[in-house]
Formats: sequence, C-alpha cells, structure tokens
Amino acid sequence: MKLKYSVLILVLVLISACNKEEWLDIKPKGQVIPTNVSDYRLLLDQVDRNGEGFPKISPGFGVTYANTDLMSDDFTINDNILNQFSPQAIREYTWDNDLYLPNEEDGDWATLYGQIYPANIVIDEIMSAENGSELEKLEILAEAKIQRAFSYFALVNMYGLHYNENAASNPGVPMRLDSNLEGTDLSRKSVQEVYNLIIEDVESSLPYLPDLPESNNHKHRPSKSSAYAFLARVYLYMAEYDKALKAANSSYAIYNAINNYNDYGFYFDVLYLDQPQNDKQLLWVKGSPNQYDLLIASDELFSMYQDDDLRKTMFSPISFFFGIPEDGYVLGASFFTNYRGSGFTVPEVLLIRAECNTRLNNLDLALADINLIRENRFKTGTYTPLVSTDKTEVLNIVKNERRMELAGASLRLFDLKRYNEFDNANISLSRNLNGQTYSLQANGNNWALPIARKYINATPEIGENIRD
Repeated sequence: MKLKYSVLILVLVLISACNKEEWLDIKPKGQVIPTNVSDYRLLLDQVDRNGEGFPKISPGFGVTYANTDLMSDDFTINDNILNQFSPQAIREYTWDNDLYLPNEEDGDWATLYGQIYPANIVIDEIMSAENGSELEKLEILAEAKIQRAFSYFALVNMYGLHYNENAASNPGVPMRLDSNLEGTDLSRKSVQEVYNLIIEDVESSLPYLPDLPESNNHKHRPSKSSAYAFLARVYLYMAEYDKALKAANSSYAIYNAINNYNDYGFYFDVLYLDQPQNDKQLLWVKGSPNQYDLLIASDELFSMYQDDDLRKTMFSPISFFFGIPEDGYVLGASFFTNYRGSGFTVPEVLLIRAECNTRLNNLDLALADINLIRENRFKTGTYTPLVSTDKTEVLNIVKNERRMELAGASLRLFDLKRYNEFDNANISLSRNLNGQTYSLQANGNNWALPIARKYINATPEIGENIRD
C-alpha cells in the first residue's frame, strides 16, 4: 500500500506529512509503506498531532470534537465579554446557518475524518501484514474499527438529525469504508446506515479486545470495558434501553472503579483532579482539543450544584483564570489536568444504567446508581441518599445528575436532541446577545449542524442540511 500525502480524501481530512521520511526509515518521497504489525500499531498509537515517536499522518486518536459545547444550555456568553470569543465561537453560540466562512475548515469534521482515514488503512491491510500473530492482528483490527465507529458516532450526531423512526431516510454523513483515494462516493448515507455501521464495528470487535487497557499509558486504546460503554451510549441514543442496559452492565462487570472527590485537593479553590493516565474511573481517552476554552456555566447549570457538592468547585470565578472583571463561573478543573474528556468513564456507565433502569421501571436500581455517584461527589458526612417511587421524578433526577456529572463532556446538545425526540420534551433554546435574540426551536432542522460551505462547494454531492 502507498499512502500519498498529497491527496487525502479530497476535502474531508487535512493530514500533516511532517517527518514522513523518518517513520520506519522508509525513504520514498511522499509515500509511506507500512508492512509489519508493529507499523500498524504505530498508526493507532498516535494520540495527538505532536506525539513523540508516532507517525504524524492523522490528527491523533486522543482528540475528538468540540464545536457543540457552546450550542447547548450549559454555557453562556454575554455582551460584556464578546471580545473574548472568536467570530466562529459566536456563530456556534447563536446557531448560525454558516458556522464557517467559505474558505474556513471545520476543525471537528477534519479531525474526525482524519481519524477515519488511518483507521480504514489498518482495517484494509492489517490481516495481511508481515510478522505478528493472528491474535495481535485481530486485536489491532478491532481497535481500528472501534476508533472508526467513535468518529462516525460523533459525526452523525452533529451533522444529522437525531436517530428516530425516519432514520432510514434522514441524511447522515459521508461514510468511507476503505482507504481508496480515487473514485470515492461522498454522498451522505442515512442516519440508519451510519448507526448500523457503528454497531457492527463495535459488536464484531468485542471478542478480540482485552478487558482493560494494557496500562495507564494505553488508555487511548479501546478495550472491552470501554467498548461496552460505547455500545451502551449508542443504544441509549437509539432509545433501545434493554440493549443499552445490557451493554452498560457488561462494562461495569469488567471494571467499576469510581473516584471519591474527597480524596483530592484544591489549587486556588479549584478541585485538582488526576491527569487522564492516572484517572482510575476513565475508561477511554477522548478529549476536547480545546480544553482551555472559556466555558462559562449558565446560571441554570451552576445553580444545580448544591454547596456540599464538590463538583461545584470544578468551576472558578471568571476573574481567576482569565482576569476578566465579570460575574460568573468558568469550568476550570480541566486547565490543571490538560484534559476535558468526551470519552467514557465509569460514572457515565452508571448514569446509563440508571436511566435505562428508570425507563424500564427498576427505580430502586436506578437510584442506587445515582446515590453511588453522589456519595462520591459530596463532602464526607453531608450526603443524604435520594429516595423516590415516582418514575417521572426519578427520571428527572437521573437527567439532572447526568447533566451535572458530564458538564463539559460535549454530550449535552446530543442529550437535548434525544429528549426532544423520545420524551416529547419540547426543549427550545434562546439567547439574547448584542441586541439580538437567537433561538433553536424544539425538533427543528437546525439541531443538525450546517456543513462547512468549503466542503459543499468542493464536493456538491455532500449536500446541505435543510435549515429552518
């Protein structure tokens, strides 16, 4: 196989060719020829663009999307701090029909397709690689398929309407299943087709993955524990609650450690958590590329945290981190860990179990999981377990807990989409900014992000998302 850096999936991915002649001591100019199992392992072990010792042919598998953070109701911008945000961030915050200027790249689109491309290379070629055992090849193949599935899951939930009864006809995203660069069809597959691929990739890979990553330094690699957590998230978003619960139980049976926030200290009154490699409740590293963004908690989100809830100390006054004389609290804990995760954690598995058990009328089991999380979040000796026999109340408890626990994990916009779809929640969002009012109407077309004009102009078969 010859990997040509000068072409690269038309407009779908931007890949750096730096240091290409140093990788594996292969000299052909502009080309890289992996042959051994260890070569393909290196492809998947590139965590970020600047990772030492890794072939720089992708954005790395440790980063993921970030453009949804300002689109949900968790974070806010006001007139006094407009100059602290880029024009693109303002367009995201106001759900602009053109998030990107005609010559601008969509960083999320490029990152996610930039991960799909090397994953497809591995999927195409690993089983005929030289050296290495059959078991090694099957494990690497499984990892590549799950990496591809995660990228497609993020893409379809950003650029498509939420999964529903019309999923077979609603447009999703272009779907690449190989590494061929010529004659590619970039028309969009349906939401259903993308979900079908995701489930097939994950389920077919599970038998060949280790239960847990090889070590804390390998949390960028999928394992059975994280793959089951991923499958649980997928089925939750499809409202397949029995299947989501089964997958969550499988993940939790393999690994179930959770951090007690009372065990951590503070840095300038901000909770000082573990680096990702030492975070025992983290199953799979997938982080925002913008962990230092100015994410100011909305009044609604911040008021949900009780005073004895240590998660409240993950936020800090804006003036501390940014020196801005403005009221409000910014999500700051990630500034110290250099990581704001969108991957999978044991608490998310518990939250999925709790939601599924609630919807399946197992209220005691649901509250047991919620109380387990909260007991490890509140100051020692201050927590009183929640009790209820009312399904509606328990579901609201679960949803609120999910929002607080996963704040900053880039899932809130997707959750709002599914609540509108499956719970008839009728959630609309609105902003008042610089004298104008902006709105995102419940169940409207604008919940699917617009595709960058640059990509549509270069590849018209991608097509546009219908806007309200």
